[in-house]
Amino acid sequence: MQRLASETERVLVTVHNWRHAPILRHVDELVQRGEIGRLRRVLWQTLRVEPAGNGGAATWRADPAMAGGGILADHGWHAFYLVQQWTGQPPTGISARLETRRHTGWPVEDTATARLEFPDATAEVFLTWASPERRNRVELEGTRGTIHVEDDLLLLSPAVPGGRERRWVYRPALSNGSYHPDWFEGVAAEFVAEVTGSAAGGANLRVASLCVMLQALARESSRRSGHMLPVGA
Repeated sequence: MQRLASETERVLVTVHNWRHAPILRHVDELVQRGEIGRLRRVLWQTLRVEPAGNGGAATWRADPAMAGGGILADHGWHAFYLVQQWTGQPPTGISARLETRRHTGWPVEDTATARLEFPDATAEVFLTWASPERRNRVELEGTRGTIHVEDDLLLLSPAVPGGRERRWVYRPALSNGSYHPDWFEGVAAEFVAEVTGSAAGGANLRVASLCVMLQALARESSRRSGHMLPVGA
């Protein structure tokens, strides 16, 4: 698709809509301003009781013949591009475990655990369709403080003397709904920037290509019992 887009002078952009969730944009601003110092660790959790749409094996999320399927394809993609954005570095290694905890009749995993290693940080990602609750949690630990996201609550906790804890509430919560139409203004702006050349050409696809690689490596790592695999080697 990338080659075809280039040959026909078209712009190909993937939809990284979670980047444009207001609460996660705020997280990015805090990281970029150095509010927590150098980022050392990221924790990402996506908890669901079932896939969006509750369509069972008839949807792309649960049918590997349609789009790969599994929660890694559904939610891992978002975690991977956001973690890379916050660390500001490409990962050097990834390990993963894919499991089926509840939806045992499906040919795809309903739970994924991954660890990504970066030159100066680590990231732990947990995704499941087998949770008793629907919730999103994100935590970023830095040398000067911690950012914690619990669905609609954003908490900044400085680790420096005299630092004051700050909190913000963003509604609707991250786990509210599955399509998030209110995030697509940012997606459209990203597309227009690629078309007009005001964004670095191909930046979106470079991130997408890395996500594709991480998805493949995560599955291979799981086949090897969670062995840590190098990225880009």
